[in-house]
Amino acid sequence: MLALIAGAAFLTKMCYLSLVFNTLFTIAFLGIFYWYARARLNMRIPLVLLTLVFVALQVDALGNFFRMYGRQFGPMQYDEFSHLMVQVLVSPIIVWFVTRLLHGRGYRLPLKLTAFFAATIVFSLSAAYEIIELWDEVYFGGQRIWGKYDTATDLQWDLCGIIAGTVFSCIMLRTFQPVYKSALEQTPVSVARIP
Repeated sequence: MLALIAGAAFLTKMCYLSLVFNTLFTIAFLGIFYWYARARLNMRIPLVLLTLVFVALQVDALGNFFRMYGRQFGPMQYDEFSHLMVQVLVSPIIVWFVTRLLHGRGYRLPLKLTAFFAATIVFSLSAAYEIIELWDEVYFGGQRIWGKYDTATDLQWDLCGIIAGTVFSCIMLRTFQPVYKSALEQTPVSVARIP
């Protein structure tokens, strides 16, 4: 619970912190997350997935550093681009994590169903982030909501990124993780057991 509160507090103020601080914090956070998953859950997260999360957070940090939010970035606003790309880059680790967690607990679900569950988790996290933006705007005097449709637009681009990231994740898992491919394809779907 403390980690959740600390994470929400950090996300509330992240856009106002320096690029160097955000980068160092991201590296430290990902290192702690990697250590926790390895020590507590006996999972070795592929470094490429952690790198994608790092790049996702840098998309946001660089947008803040160069004051790109509220500006046009190619055919879209930078805020829209950021929401799209962050979800594309973060979805693979969530799909991988949910797949490993279920597989490790003995549940054999098809990859597409596991990816659907992971996508709903990512979308829920996106909605939680929008609430954090609202808190910053209402309670802390921030400027993160750019118009009356900002939250809906952000969630729309989040959903587009989640779909693209989830499809990419399924392709990546089937291609580069043959252990999961064979385990998920060879085992029929069974009724979930109650521990």
